[in-house]
Amino acid sequence: MSLFNLFKSSKTVLVVDGISLNDALGLKGKVPPRTQLQVLRRLARFAQRENLGMVVVLTGSPLNKAPAGKKFEEIRVVYSKSLDAHTKFLVKTVRSKGSSAILVSGNAIAEKIAGRNVKTMRVSTFRKIFDFGGSDFAVNDRSERSGGEGNRNRNRNRPPRRQQKASSEKKQEHPSKENSDVDAINELIDLVD
Repeated sequence: MSLFNLFKSSKTVLVVDGISLNDALGLKGKVPPRTQLQVLRRLARFAQRENLGMVVVLTGSPLNKAPAGKKFEEIRVVYSKSLDAHTKFLVKTVRSKGSSAILVSGNAIAEKIAGRNVKTMRVSTFRKIFDFGGSDFAVNDRSERSGGEGNRNRNRNRPPRRQQKASSEKKQEHPSKENSDVDAINELIDLVD
């Protein structure tokens, strides 16, 4: 059963805020066209798998392989003229799709402007569903292989390996008197495990 069956009265159309999704995927600033196309391809596969209509709202000049207003692998891609106009354009797009549209965004201002009549989903929630579909996104492959962001943050306070090795060698060179006495005794006695 599809998660979006909960929302279906007719064919559901997701209006995805491309800027919020890129931010949620860790793609900050100006995203290269190749990476944008990878994200669009994953969104297209997701929309096909879930049997959803999808409109992705990006900003700036249109990509050559995903022209403005045209279908790109079964999803429609539209572009706002600038970052300043993006929020209003996003709301206009979701309203034009009618009552079956769901706004997927992390932009609280856009959600507020859209009003209560528009169904919304936070991009963080959508990302959990979207990532569940598979890990074929090249930008995240590096972090997924290394255990994700959690591992990187956990090891942040850990000294580099060279320092660890050097400090452990120093400890071995100057063992405490207490440890050396215990080791000497253990060598003389035949210990049974």
